[in-house]
Amino acid sequence: MNQKLHVMKRFSNWVVLVTGGASGIGRATSVRLASEGAQVIIADKDTELGEKAVSNIEQNGGQAVFIPVDLANDDSVKSAGQAVAQSYLSLDAIVNNAAILRQGRIEDGSWLENWDPETRIGLRGWVLMTQELLPLMKQRGGGIVNLSSEGGFLGRPNQWVYDAIKSGLVSLTKTMAAEFVNYGIRVNAVAPGWIVTEMHFGNHENPEKRKKELETSTIKSCIMGRLGTAEEIASVITFLLSDDASYITGQTIHVDGGRWGMSVGN
Repeated sequence: MNQKLHVMKRFSNWVVLVTGGASGIGRATSVRLASEGAQVIIADKDTELGEKAVSNIEQNGGQAVFIPVDLANDDSVKSAGQAVAQSYLSLDAIVNNAAILRQGRIEDGSWLENWDPETRIGLRGWVLMTQELLPLMKQRGGGIVNLSSEGGFLGRPNQWVYDAIKSGLVSLTKTMAAEFVNYGIRVNAVAPGWIVTEMHFGNHENPEKRKKELETSTIKSCIMGRLGTAEEIASVITFLLSDDASYITGQTIHVDGGRWGMSVGN
């Protein structure tokens, strides 16, 4: 998908922060938002990829900055929030996206070492980041989108910590929506299906080859029979943030190729 083709400017004069914006769905969302006029703050632990994403956006006529943040570290989150507050008078939107996935079975206890890092990054860090940025968002109102996952609705072997977090984010989204509504802030979640991102090909011995394999694979777990792209998720995130979704809050939108439409196997 060529982001240059987008002619809508739904986010002109908006400032939007995207956690995990250096790669995957976060990067695709940052690119899409910038293409529609937003000033994008890419908040990520990976400085090299973050600055590369900023450079790409700027080369295509968009506006973006990078701020380093480690969501597992409370002080880092607070410092990132202070850095945003020093540079901007208000914030229009947050995309809570950064997360990690580690495997571990309940029976053998291998999940124990995953619990703290996964929950600190994918749940606690999101809440703290939102808390830190809330005073800026209250200035004008706006939108928040939290990234859940179809895993939060399935229950899968070896991934219970990740899936439990993603399920918890659905409840968190409803709580945020209820608590922030009087500030003019809408909060929704997106639950992607199987999407081709670095999480699935980045550690492969030949990442580009594996990426192409995934992009052309057929699957039985959804009625569309294919994996999704990060850009397809980004398009739904940007819709939910925009005024086009002005009467939607507290909802989780499944973007999974029709997994929930009918049962078609694994």
